[in-house]
Amino acid sequence: MSTKIDELFATLRGLISDQTRDLALAMGELRAAESERDNARQSLRAAEQEVEELDTLCNDFRRANARLVAERDAAMERLNHAESIIMQ
Repeated sequence: MSTKIDELFATLRGLISDQTRDLALAMGELRAAESERDNARQSLRAAEQEVEELDTLCNDFRRANARLVAERDAAMERLNHAESIIMQ
């Protein structure tokens, strides 16, 4: 009987050891996943900031382009007016 109990305890110790190892491995994987998640969040925040900066630049370019078009139109109007004076 004592031998059977000793065998059962040995089996139980082995199972506990396996469970402890499996738990340690799972915890390590969880830490790695959390780290990857944190890196992904940082990358996402950086990308969002870049999008905001690009949007600001695009708006600046649109405003500058609108000014250039207005200045070109005004110059063309002056040119047409000058040509009409010369042609008279």
